[in-house]
Amino acid sequence: MSLENGEFFSIGSVIKIVDCHQDTYKGAVRSFDYATKILSIETPSREVAQLSDIYIFNLDYVANIEILEDKQTPEPLPYINVSKISQKLSEQEQNRLKQKKFIGKNVSPEGQRLMNTISKTINDCRWDGPNIVVLGDVTIKPPYGPRDLYCAEGCKALAHISKIVEKHHEEEAKRGTPSQR
Repeated sequence: MSLENGEFFSIGSVIKIVDCHQDTYKGAVRSFDYATKILSIETPSREVAQLSDIYIFNLDYVANIEILEDKQTPEPLPYINVSKISQKLSEQEQNRLKQKKFIGKNVSPEGQRLMNTISKTINDCRWDGPNIVVLGDVTIKPPYGPRDLYCAEGCKALAHISKIVEKHHEEEAKRGTPSQR
């Protein structure tokens, strides 16, 4: 198929395409890029009534196109709340940066899994070399077992963090993940 004299397809027009394998497709035009000769159509899904299938064609590999219903006035584009999208992207970036601080360098997989578990419930945790420091008071040293917690005398957070570590190791044992005790 060759595009001559600036031919184009209007969004929403219903077309029938026969590809180079002689397979036939019928659907509404969803997008068309003249420069790359890429056309996409939407057809009702054969499997789920409320969904659609999207087919993308390179017109260099299409044997025939027939316009069944030309739609000169395209459907209005949906409203896009740019500020909401921008805010969501900003939140995702902040979350990514926050998660990045929980990744240890040169630490064992067991230690990293424990850090992942702790950081889900306690935001104030960080790496100090191979050690995990939680709430600024409790240090968990390798091999990161329940007996590897250290803190200053009278630390109130020790009991809570100890429960998290014990539960983490129980879950690891259930999954069959090797961990240190």
